[in-house]
Amino acid sequence: MTEVLNGSVGSTAEGWFYSQGGQRQGPVPAEQLRELLNARLIDGDTLVWRKGLTDWLPLRTTEIDASLGDTPPPIAAAHISNVLMWIVAIAPIPFAFINAFLVGMALAAGDDSGFLPVLGIVIQSTAMLALCLVDRFRLKRAGYTSGWLTLFAVICSPIYMFLRASHLRERPYYGFAAIGAFFLALFLRAL
Repeated sequence: MTEVLNGSVGSTAEGWFYSQGGQRQGPVPAEQLRELLNARLIDGDTLVWRKGLTDWLPLRTTEIDASLGDTPPPIAAAHISNVLMWIVAIAPIPFAFINAFLVGMALAAGDDSGFLPVLGIVIQSTAMLALCLVDRFRLKRAGYTSGWLTLFAVICSPIYMFLRASHLRERPYYGFAAIGAFFLALFLRAL
């Protein structure tokens, strides 16, 4: 059984493969791809392949693109600000100084409970989480959808940075800066 959509011939019996998280998924029928698209689990830039194609293609260039309707493509990555990511990347350094200050205050007050240093870590974690979630919200409004991004924005900001860079197809310089800042902060705290 074949179907003709937008001038292309495709086999409904064979199914489609799609790329998600660097892994090949499928085969699935075209209707399931449309459901994934409508649920925003994949987008027009998701790479797809079926028998008869010579290479993987962005979903929006196939006959399934009719499901995209009036949804505009995501804003070009070059027009999305990375400022929040750079703030998150270097945040461990100033927080190392803040934590040292809180430890000094605790020692001066004779408080050996460890409350103030723990408070510093909680404040740092909360600030980084908030910045990553704000960035994730901004990416979603720009047309970039991925449940994995949201998950890692909540649980691990460095992984979020690398996934974000991959999703935007840019080099993860801010992710490498975050790792360097983390180790520099550890060094500063050890002093």
